[in-house]
Amino acid sequence: MTTSRTTTPPPSVAATPATPAVGGVQTVRRVITYGLLAATVIIAASGLSGLLDRLFSAGRVEVSFDNYGLATSLASALVAGPLAAGLWWLTWRDSAMARDRASILWPVYLVVMSTVALLVATISLFSWASDAIVNGWRPSGLAVGIVWSLVWAWHYWMWRHPLKAPTRLAGAAPAIASLLGLIYLAGGLAVAVARIIDAAIDAFVASVFVTDPLWQLVLQALVWAAGGALVWWWHWFRAGVRSQSHGFANVLLVFISGIASIAAYVVGTAVVLWVILSLLARLPEPLSVTLSPLGSAFSAAAVGIVVFTYHARIFGARSRGVRSAVGFASSGVSLAVAATGVGVTVNALLATSSNSIIEGNIRSLLLGGLSGLLVGGVFWWRAWRPLHASAPERVATPGRRIYLVIIFGLSALVALITLLVIGFQLFSFLLDGGSGESFVERSRQALGLLTATLLVAAYHFAIWQRDRASNVTEEVVRRIGHVTLVASHDNAELVDAVRAATGARVTVLQRATASPLEPGIAEIVAALDGIEASNVLVVAGTKGKIAVIPLKG
Repeated sequence: MTTSRTTTPPPSVAATPATPAVGGVQTVRRVITYGLLAATVIIAASGLSGLLDRLFSAGRVEVSFDNYGLATSLASALVAGPLAAGLWWLTWRDSAMARDRASILWPVYLVVMSTVALLVATISLFSWASDAIVNGWRPSGLAVGIVWSLVWAWHYWMWRHPLKAPTRLAGAAPAIASLLGLIYLAGGLAVAVARIIDAAIDAFVASVFVTDPLWQLVLQALVWAAGGALVWWWHWFRAGVRSQSHGFANVLLVFISGIASIAAYVVGTAVVLWVILSLLARLPEPLSVTLSPLGSAFSAAAVGIVVFTYHARIFGARSRGVRSAVGFASSGVSLAVAATGVGVTVNALLATSSNSIIEGNIRSLLLGGLSGLLVGGVFWWRAWRPLHASAPERVATPGRRIYLVIIFGLSALVALITLLVIGFQLFSFLLDGGSGESFVERSRQALGLLTATLLVAAYHFAIWQRDRASNVTEEVVRRIGHVTLVASHDNAELVDAVRAATGARVTVLQRATASPLEPGIAEIVAALDGIEASNVLVVAGTKGKIAVIPLKG
């Protein structure tokens, strides 16, 4: 069970109580209305992009005689545009928003459309800017980028509106946008560094010639990095994603810190080690081929560790559940790399049954497997700490059993697929034995993967058995479903304590003004002792007083 924490919305939002939206026929109406609004906005934006492109490209012969394209753009803009405006007016009226603001469909529409608009706008603008460095002025990408930037700004304004902004999933759209900007930023920097390293290697080897000047290639990548940095900064700081502490922002933080950055770091480091081992082994491949993955691998590892280091300070201040989720995610990624290394190593060793290990391709495969095994194993050892895996405090870590179940599920899926492949290769070998290829040669990839999967499943099954046999329990008896706490501060330690005592989800609503002599964590937890209800409101008042109010529903 994960902890869900929310911070207080803007004052104007907090002043309007979020009552559940009416369902039934109203839900059908919302689905149809928002679906039609999204479709008409997309069509109108496409038509406006075409018209703006013609305006920028005035004088081009091929544009002047493209009457079919002009008719399409005019129809899209002049027909779908007014329809979109009318539908928007119907949904934006005070009477409609009073019914729809608390509906889940309103924030879903804003999330989908703002994300789509931001994707189209950024890809178009960044592609246009980077392409202009080499090919000069081409207005098509600029026209699309401008129109969709306006669409995004429009939806951003609706999301930030003080009276009509959604009361649910309020932080989803900016969180996704910040992730998108971070991907552009990290990817652009990684590509720029990789191109510099590749150019240095090419100059050293003197066997590959770059057609475009290096500064153009690097500048094209930096355009994406700069644009991504702007998108990320705006949403991370100005829109407040960094300070969000509710469920969606925590999931985003776990994905960035525990999965994406660690995967880039571990995989990049493993490939760098593979290149080094290949150089030491003096494989027969040309030097340029051996060194070709070095630039991309080194840049991915460097950018991954920078991203992880920055976010480590942030998730370190979050709740215990978030910190443990990051640890389990990084452990799982490292384990996947190590298991892949085991599978590749077994594959290479099985290949020696029909080939000599001295052959270059077999040695390269073996070195690649050993690199993945060594690097992934080291990072997994540091993240999981197997020597202390069954310590009581580790057994009680939030999310541990969920992690073990996920490992079992993925292991079962991989094992099922590999067994099907092995069975296919076995029957294929029996029915087509005249091909001269042995059964081991046919199925060595699947056998290697199956071996790694069985090792992973066996180890984690043993850990799971130890956890069940121990007297330590992770799950708390859930007496309360949801605790809404009104306090002066959104304290991570307080949320952890309430969750540990009740097993409930916790929402923190911060006071507009601080309350003097507010009760401490121990007093608030003690006030919840013996309470059994699906929802409980806790008001930490002045002079140490606490009001605990069980709610219906």
